[in-house]
Amino acid sequence: MKKTVNVLAVLLLTITFLFGNSSVVFASNDISALGKYSIQKKYTMYLGTNDKDTLSQIIPTEKIREEMHEICMKYVDGYTLTVAEGYYRDSNDGISHETSLIYVFVDTDIHAIQKIMDEALVKFNQGSILLEESDSKSIFYSSSHHVAQMR
Repeated sequence: MKKTVNVLAVLLLTITFLFGNSSVVFASNDISALGKYSIQKKYTMYLGTNDKDTLSQIIPTEKIREEMHEICMKYVDGYTLTVAEGYYRDSNDGISHETSLIYVFVDTDIHAIQKIMDEALVKFNQGSILLEESDSKSIFYSSSHHVAQMR
């Protein structure tokens, strides 16, 4: 019993120290702890590389990446690209595999994204492009944030 009381006392003192000390920084799942952020739309675009008519890839992935870079940079200030593998049930009821290019855009509007998709549909003979829209809390974290946290 005495051992249990001692463990509880140590635990209570530890909790009091952690929560009572304002200089302790706690991990947070909320980026607001990092400073001023903005809430904006985030667009994730999934572009397959297979031709819609042949159900196979005609244009090499690297060439599509280069041409998509030119298209994207006409309408947005930046993006993040991930290369992935995609699978889908095709028009012949078979399972098709293709390289997929996943573009993430933040700090832009839907009209710019639509222009990118309009060009990509035609240029790469796509039947469709998947687009996700979500609300995003964003902050451009820089060295000034790091210095402020160290004080």
